[in-house]
Amino acid sequence: MTKIKLIATDIDGTLFDDDKHYNVDRLNNYIDALHQKNILFSIASGNNYDHLKRIFKETPNIDLFIAENGAQIVTNNKTIYERPMPKELVNDMIPTLTSELDLKSLSLSGKKASYAESKENLPLYHMRNIVIVDDLLKVNDSIYKFNIQLQHDDLTDAIKFLNDNYGNDIYAAVSGFGSIDIMRNQVNKSIALNRLCNLKNIALDDVMAFGDNLNDLEMIQEVGTGVAMKNAKPQVLAVADMVTDNDNNHDGVVDTLQKEFDL
Repeated sequence: MTKIKLIATDIDGTLFDDDKHYNVDRLNNYIDALHQKNILFSIASGNNYDHLKRIFKETPNIDLFIAENGAQIVTNNKTIYERPMPKELVNDMIPTLTSELDLKSLSLSGKKASYAESKENLPLYHMRNIVIVDDLLKVNDSIYKFNIQLQHDDLTDAIKFLNDNYGNDIYAAVSGFGSIDIMRNQVNKSIALNRLCNLKNIALDDVMAFGDNLNDLEMIQEVGTGVAMKNAKPQVLAVADMVTDNDNNHDGVVDTLQKEFDL
């Protein structure tokens, strides 16, 4: 293995178990030990930064947060990179998605808050900063991402529709809990990690990343050491350099850190 200088991990289905818990004491101890080895520790998630800050309040030594599937990078509570969607694109997509897809919910994830026209069917665990508005077209904020849920579990046609109609402008990724995240083009976790490495003068080959789902695919594929969870999707398992011995419900990430870095 190359000398790792940065570790990045997804959350749901990866660091967190199915009940959204993680081993706080072990992770805190390991981050401190990694810092002694001059290794940075980052979260790479599709969630917004407000949510990440809240759920990791017991782990204050996390170095960096890659939020919104790579549309925002934050360190020390300061945004050091962002790629919001153009306002014109947001306003064009809102009525199109509403009329053309069988939506269960639609929300916008912005720099100041998340926005929806109703709380019905929203994944509120991830959206404590939700603002209900009369009309999404009137939202005045930098928008990083759409999140949509459909009335059914088959997302294939929706992904095809998005790619056919907005393929040059957006990137759509299947996220957790049967939803689709829609970001601006040139936004994914791998691109964000590459930009982060440039800022920190770290080679992408010197990065280890953990993931389980399709929005982790590029990240697992592009870093020097891509680690798929034992419970990962087949597409992620297929491109990984390593697979954890245990799944997300049995400390797969922290066990791998202990094993690989002699913690």
